[in-house]
Amino acid sequence: MRTETGLRADEALALDLMAAIRADAEARCSPDRVELVSVTLDVTGADVHCQPVFTARIDRKTRTVLFTGGAARCGDDIVMNATAVYRIVSA
Repeated sequence: MRTETGLRADEALALDLMAAIRADAEARCSPDRVELVSVTLDVTGADVHCQPVFTARIDRKTRTVLFTGGAARCGDDIVMNATAVYRIVSA
């Protein structure tokens, strides 16, 4: 099934999860900016039976690199995980 934007539901979920992770990364690195280097998405196979809740986390931060990730949950079920690496660019 496609969303209003023409994306499949899992594609839209991935973009929303990445947006949540990026927003957290930008907030944690401000006033510096971040540039995406790498991202990995894992779909768990659980049904998206409700409005997903997105959480982000920072795994490790150095002076120039941020290792981060997050999850999309429906109730107690994780429906998608992501890990990302950002390059930190000084302001």
